[in-house]
Amino acid sequence: MRCIAQRTRKRGSGQAMVEMALVLPLLMLLMLGIIQLVLIGNVALSVSQAASACARYAALSPSADQSAVNTYLKSIASPVINDSGLGSLTLTPSTVPRTSGTSLTVTVSYNLSSKLFVGSSFFGVTFPTNIQIAESMPSE
Repeated sequence: MRCIAQRTRKRGSGQAMVEMALVLPLLMLLMLGIIQLVLIGNVALSVSQAASACARYAALSPSADQSAVNTYLKSIASPVINDSGLGSLTLTPSTVPRTSGTSLTVTVSYNLSSKLFVGSSFFGVTFPTNIQIAESMPSE
């Protein structure tokens, strides 16, 4: 009786190892995809916050031109996006000084290529390679 129980226990542990060997690669691939999506979401949130802050700065400073707002962007941008991927912003209208009440739009873009560690396509899921966010505000 005792020998049968020992044989069954040994077979069971081998079965668990085989199941783990089959399931573990799938779980690791799933985790890589989730981590990639979290990184993209973090960059998108940072770009959105930077666009909002720059639009507010430009709205409160009617004499600030595009280069002044771009300098402000570089000084307040999150460390997540404050690297070579951060492109120069676009300020519309670009004429200064702006009159009170005119609507202005600030567009901030970021190139995600350096953040995509699994590539732009992963098992049929295509990740964005560029994030561009526009924020509008009335000038004061």
